[in-house]
Amino acid sequence: MTPSPQREQRYRHTSAGKNAMHRPTLALLVFASLLSLGLYTAEDFNARGRRHQPPPSPELVDQGGVLVGADNGVGEGMHYAGEDCAVCHTPGGKAGRYVFSIAGTIYEDRFARRPAVGARVMLEDVEGNILTLTTNSVGNYWTTTPIASNPLAVANHGGATTVLYTTNPDGSITPADPSDSRTWQYKAWISHDGATRHMVTIAPVGGATGTTPRMSCTMHHAGMGSSGASWVSSRQVFPNPPASNISFKKHVLPVLSSRCVPCHIPGNRMTRAATSTDIDPLDPTTVDYSDGKDFTSYDGSTVDGVSKDGFRDFVDPGAPDLSEALLKTRKRSDGTVAHAGGGFFDPEDADYRVLLQWVTEGALDN
Repeated sequence: MTPSPQREQRYRHTSAGKNAMHRPTLALLVFASLLSLGLYTAEDFNARGRRHQPPPSPELVDQGGVLVGADNGVGEGMHYAGEDCAVCHTPGGKAGRYVFSIAGTIYEDRFARRPAVGARVMLEDVEGNILTLTTNSVGNYWTTTPIASNPLAVANHGGATTVLYTTNPDGSITPADPSDSRTWQYKAWISHDGATRHMVTIAPVGGATGTTPRMSCTMHHAGMGSSGASWVSSRQVFPNPPASNISFKKHVLPVLSSRCVPCHIPGNRMTRAATSTDIDPLDPTTVDYSDGKDFTSYDGSTVDGVSKDGFRDFVDPGAPDLSEALLKTRKRSDGTVAHAGGGFFDPEDADYRVLLQWVTEGALDN
């Protein structure tokens, strides 16, 4: 898990007075590639703008001279899998000599029962820099590679928003302090064994209140937590499903719980404000990443005043293959993404056949 010398050379910090988290060479390469393709820029670096962004392609990564795992941190890192790395690996912490920018543990299931060994973690920051990491034999990953500062960052916690940049009387903007880790923001993907999962939110390295300079992914993603572990896998819930008489409760719900939770659940699932466009009073770019769907329910729910449709509302027994819930989650051969959470199924997957057969049999609440 050691970074390449070329990577260390490329990401040497710039001189004083520049953005302390800026890496010019790779940023220009990737940014130029994105512009030439008419894809993603700093202007759409928000949850809505990046909602359907596919993971960086191998070709794009290669153009930047970045190898898979190029940002892996030094050391073996076999300890405290699933724990919050930032408790120790933070400025002034017990392991303050080894401060991580990003760290965590990836599993093959949301309940953190099996580590995903050799999983790939990919991140992209506001400047278009791409970080690639690979997990070790206990699923851990970590890096000290810097993440660029978003000059228009905001922080949000408990419904309170702090604007980190300054709008001057003449309308000009004074960028957010680039040394503030709340401005070090990223979009992320994880992939393993042919499966890929997308992080819907734009997340910061530092905690929103300013009192936590580092947050590891396991701070929010734990096997017994409401969001579950960070996980990715192509494993099937039912490797050998029954050919008929599919039950919503016995067969469909376990598949939905494995694949669709925690996004499509009852209650409020709005992304937190992270950048200036998220707090635009006329057109905020925060998104409801449940998309108004509760897939823990057959016919929907109302919790804390938030009403959502159930799984039955997104399938069509008259045309099972064309059901929205199946169409959006099927993998596309051209690599594009219809579902913001990624493509989950190949048509031959056992779990996909479970859902398809249930819809074919009438999509019953059984």
